[in-house]
Amino acid sequence: MGRRTQRWAMIATAAEPPVVTFIGDSWTAGTGASDWDGHAVQACERLGWECHVLGVAGSGYLSTGLGAPFAERIPRALAADPDVIVVQGSTNDYAQDPASLASAASSTLTRLRTEADPDTDILVLGGSYTPGLASPAVEGSTLPWQLGAAAAGVTFIDIAGQKWTDPSDPTIWADPSHPDDRAHARIAERLAPLLRGLVGA
Repeated sequence: MGRRTQRWAMIATAAEPPVVTFIGDSWTAGTGASDWDGHAVQACERLGWECHVLGVAGSGYLSTGLGAPFAERIPRALAADPDVIVVQGSTNDYAQDPASLASAASSTLTRLRTEADPDTDILVLGGSYTPGLASPAVEGSTLPWQLGAAAAGVTFIDIAGQKWTDPSDPTIWADPSHPDDRAHARIAERLAPLLRGLVGA
């Protein structure tokens, strides 16, 4: 019996919720939201899922920020035995060489896909437009992330291209770089159905 089959058997008998782990930066950590209840937590609350947030301010596929790059959190992400792992691309990497960024994204996501249970879904989110960063900087990071996700065989969502946030709306930003409660709620509203669609819960 596979891990997913076992998990669904437990859900059927004990109503155990699916588990999702998030790897990301300050957005993932909930910066800008009241009590740090950002879109990751809010999406899980909408679904009634168990949530593990591994967000580190300033970090990315290459950027270390206040801790270490995304790859260093893979063991902790897998320790929760998640049904879904979400990796949120960070604009902290916008100044990196595109080839180096694509290589780092590919290496990180391929390792994650290899070490995760085969039944674990991996969802990669691109970065978002913000008032404090010119649009070309965000767009310049999107292709390397897409290439990395494609190399690893995991799903990529271009949330900037899909306009999950509006940099011109002053009512949804806590500061030029971070969403406020309203924007986090909007992101959670878009994210929750994607997660549900992956697991089927």
